[in-house]
Amino acid sequence: MQALKALVIFMAVLIVAGMVLLVYGLITRTGGDGAGDEAPAAPPAAPGIAPAGVVSTPTAVTPFGTLDLAVPDGCSLAASELAGDRLVVRFTGQPARGCQLLVIVDLASGREIGRVKAVPSSAQTPP
Repeated sequence: MQALKALVIFMAVLIVAGMVLLVYGLITRTGGDGAGDEAPAAPPAAPGIAPAGVVSTPTAVTPFGTLDLAVPDGCSLAASELAGDRLVVRFTGQPARGCQLLVIVDLASGREIGRVKAVPSSAQTPP
């Protein structure tokens, strides 16, 4: 009888210890208080583009109103992502219509900086 009682107490201690470790693991994976955590080294960013996770705060923000992006017919907006003070807009659709497209917009001025278009390798000219 005493062996069974000791076994039940031992199992209860294991359950409590497991729950404590589970809570500790969840806290450390979600950031917790951040004490003692070192941020991983960020890869070098291209000039003018902030690394991922870094919010660029301009000193004076002037609204630029509405920006009309010229998009080929039949294309649709797939995604958009902030990269520092730039907005990268990805369009998708039929490749024959030129829909495989990235548009980069400067958020400070509201101007379209450039476009990156995916073309078949057979259409590219060697350098």
